Amino acid sequence: MKNILKQRAHNTKINVLGVAFLSISLFLVTGCGEVDSGDGNVSTSLNLPVDTVLKLYCPDAGIAAEPCILDDPDNPYATTPVTDLNKFDLSSDAPSAKARFYLWATAQAMSPRGENQYNVALALHEMFDLSGSDIARNQALRAYRSVLDNYFNEVTFFGPFVVNGEDIFTPFPVRKLVGQNMHDPDTVGNIFDGNDGSNQTLALQKFGEWGYTYDPATGDFSFNF
Repeated sequence: MKNILKQRAHNTKINVLGVAFLSISLFLVTGCGEVDSGDGNVSTSLNLPVDTVLKLYCPDAGIAAEPCILDDPDNPYATTPVTDLNKFDLSSDAPSAKARFYLWATAQAMSPRGENQYNVALALHEMFDLSGSDIARNQALRAYRSVLDNYFNEVTFFGPFVVNGEDIFTPFPVRKLVGQNMHDPDTVGNIFDGNDGSNQTLALQKFGEWGYTYDPATGDFSFNF
């Protein structure tokens, strides 16, 4: 399954329904870019951050339906229409984990859902991995918890995988990605200090504090009652 998780996630709400993609061009050069407004005219110039220093505009920035990230003067995507049609392309072109945090937090503020919330958490986790920032770590944990508390049964999609000549996208529960990234990380570092064993123990303890039991054998959660 981890090989699947390494695939770039796509929003297949659009693919499965067969709705045509609306293309929005993004050109990035050493952290700067331009977005096509849709009428052929470049309307927005983006100066994308490449550092790992994070300041939160409000305590709940990027969490659940909090919209304050749209007012953050440091957010380069604040006035960019981040949609299900373009968010993965924008994420692929973002030059840093910090830029991806702002992107996915903007997507979450504009359309709160599990897929966006998970990617907010992942970007913050990556920032912590790079910088050791307590701000990034603590906000990553809050975003991971928000996935479990608010979007437990939602999925993201991976692919495309070619089956019989057709592109197939595979749904995967976002809660399982939270479990993997916190308990047994594959593409990011440990969210807790220490070696793998202590990281896993601390992850299980944290899940318990949040009201969940995580089963490493199945990679899934159950509720504590």
